[in-house]
Parts: sequence; structure tokens; C-alpha cells
Amino acid sequence: MNVKTFLRQNVTPVTGCSEPAAIAYATSVACHALMGSLPPSFAGPGLSIRPGKIRKITIQTDRQVFKNAFSAVIPGMDGRTGPVTAAAAGIFLNPQDGLDVFSGMTPEIRAKSSLVALSDKISCSVDPLSSGENSPEILVEVTTADDTGGKTAAVRISGRHDCIRAISINGNEVYSGLPESSRVLAEKPPSTIIGMIRIAEAADHEDIETVCQGVRMNMALVEQGTHQVYGLGLGKNLRTVLVNQKGHLSLVDKVRIASAIADDARMGGAPFPVMSAVGSGNQGITALVPIGVVGQECQFSWEEIGSAALISHMVTWQMDQHIGHLSSLCGCSVKAGMGAAAGLAYLIGGGADTVTTAINLMSATVTGTICDGAKPGCSLKIAMAAGIAAESAFLAVGGMKIPEGNGIVRNLAADTFAGIGKISQAMDPVDTAIIDLLNGSGAEARG
Repeated sequence: MNVKTFLRQNVTPVTGCSEPAAIAYATSVACHALMGSLPPSFAGPGLSIRPGKIRKITIQTDRQVFKNAFSAVIPGMDGRTGPVTAAAAGIFLNPQDGLDVFSGMTPEIRAKSSLVALSDKISCSVDPLSSGENSPEILVEVTTADDTGGKTAAVRISGRHDCIRAISINGNEVYSGLPESSRVLAEKPPSTIIGMIRIAEAADHEDIETVCQGVRMNMALVEQGTHQVYGLGLGKNLRTVLVNQKGHLSLVDKVRIASAIADDARMGGAPFPVMSAVGSGNQGITALVPIGVVGQECQFSWEEIGSAALISHMVTWQMDQHIGHLSSLCGCSVKAGMGAAAGLAYLIGGGADTVTTAINLMSATVTGTICDGAKPGCSLKIAMAAGIAAESAFLAVGGMKIPEGNGIVRNLAADTFAGIGKISQAMDPVDTAIIDLLNGSGAEARG
């Protein structure tokens, strides 16, 4: 496996939640297309579109994107939430930033986009014709008013949060990305744990340093969140309630607190990037922060931390192939949580069998955790997943076993992954129920 290619395709910085970032990105692309600026360079008149020119913006997404964007806080927007706020900001942001589009937020953009978000020009709904294949699908149409009666740009994203399939102006296609059938990952991690370990141990210094940059980025978010309370403030509250009578915290406690702090910051709208895993910032936190905490607390070298984090990325990717990019199961628990357990078990001395045991202990504990959308409360599930990942790794290295046939557990990690994938597919109706609950909660999707 070419590690550089794998990391380039699956590990990228993102500011804020990935689904509203994708909506903002698609809206930004559409607005630029109206001004004659197309990918990949987006060379053109820049961010000069006037709010008064916007007649309407119509957003249709698959149910997974809608669910995850519904309650997500938009960075730099004073706590405003949802896809409408994201799209309004996207009008004025730079598509060259990709999924890190919110990194360009300024007070001026916040003021202009807040006015548009309040104008009822933007609507968002679930596309009834979306494929339902647990892969992001977003269609954004931006219509502007002019002397000739109007002009419309449409952008379609699918397969990945930042993968533009087509751009049309007044119904005429002006840009076409690769068709879904042509999108093949250049490099896939092996399906076996021993194969992943071999790749991690053979990775060159440059590859390991790239992985370590992601660990450092996510640990920097922990540092930021330590000095300012964001979101639910779970990390701060955990620190208060978990300190024992002698004022000490266990290593598992420290993993839970740090992971919660990082996600409090991210889902609370902190304007700082996080390194993602398979396109998800929350999964990036879950996959990397536990390894960063244990690595630093136990004084492992950055070379060792990087190798463990690379294993975490590869296991997370394998789970993603079975469960889907987005699903009714919480990806932080059943994808990145598995990755963290595997990476930690390897970091503290486990071989392939021990890493597999850590994965199986994790799967026997967290499988079935649902995803009810991205929101500040995600920190609760991430803290849980990170803590259980650490416990699973420590138990596995300590010699604990869990036999095949213990529920869904199988001898080979790949078989356990496949079984969880079947469970995920069977839970498709859960998303419909969750979206019905969201729409009936009294909150508006417009934020």
C-alpha cells in the first residue's frame, strides 16, 4: 500500500462538522460557478456576489447528511446551527479551502451570511431520490436574480464530502467530475491486522510524520478546549467528577477527558481545524486523541505514536468499507473507536492477536450505538468510545480473551467487521425514525 496516497485520500483537515462544511462548500462552488469560476483553480472574480442578488438557494441531501447537519454548530456564526446557516456562509467563503471552508470565516462574512440565513431564501430537505447507499449526496441549486429574469447554478456532490460530480448553469453542464464507477481508491489497506502492522512498521519517516501532524493537530484542539469551554463542556465536567479523593486521574480518565474536550470544541463551533479520519473530524478525534494522550503520558516516541496512529487510520478505513461513509451506527464508536483500540493495543506492546482481541472487546461493547446526528452531544459518545477503546487495549495487552461466538465476535477482525456491516445495513429504517424525530422536535432546520 502506498501510505502517502492513502493519507492524501482519507486524512484531511476540516474546521467544524463535515456535513455542514460540505453544504457550505457546495454552495460556495455554485456561487463561484455563477461568476464563471470553476474547479480546480476557481480562478475568477472571487467572493464578490451580492446578497441582494440571491433569489433562492435550494439544498437537497441524502438523509445522513441532513441528519448530521441539522443540529451542528457552524464555526464563527455565534452559535447558529444547521444547513441553512452553513449554506448562507458558503455564499461568501472560498471553495479553494475545500472542507476546511469555515476556516475563512470573518466578522464581515458572519454579518452578511446571518442576514441571508434569516431571509427565508434558503431551504433544505431530504432528497427522496437519493441512493441511500450510506455515501454523502448533496445537491445545491443557487438562483440569482438579474435583468434577464435570473440565472441558476447547480452543484452535485456524492461519494465523498468534497467530491464534485457535476456543475450546471441554467441546466447546461459546464463541469463534470469522475463518475462514481470510475472512482477507485488507488490504495487500500490490507484486510488483515498482521498486514496493517507490517505496513505501519515499514512506513518511511515522511509518512509517519504526516500521521503525527494529525495527532498534534487534534491534541492542539484539546489544548484550546482546555482554556475555553465550548459545547456541552463535557470535558470540564468529567475532569471535576472523575478526580478521586487523592486528586488523581487514571489513564483511561485522561483519555476520556481529552477526547471530550476536543469534541466539545469542534462541535461547539471553535474556529480551529481537526484532522479527520475517512472524511470525519469526529472520527479523527476518536481515532487519534486516545493515542496522543497515552503516547505522551507514557513517553512513547513520535515514531511509535505515528505507527500506532497509522494502524488506527487503517482499521477505521476498513470499518468504513463495511458500514458506509455515513450510517445509522455511530461512526466514532464502531469505526474510529475500533481504530483507536487497535492503535493503542499496538502502541503498548501488542501483536496481531492482541490487537484483534482489543477490536473484538470493543465490538462486543459499543456495537449498536446509534448516530442521531452531529451536535454538541457527540462529545458524550466520543468520550465513551475513547475510554472503552483504551480499556479494551489495556485488557487485551493484559491477557484477556473474548472467544469467537460471543455474540457477533469472530476470530478474525475482518469477519467481525463484516458482521457489524450487516447490522448497519439492517438498521437503515432507524435513520428515517431519527429524522422524523428531528423534524418533529420543534427545532427548525434553518438554524
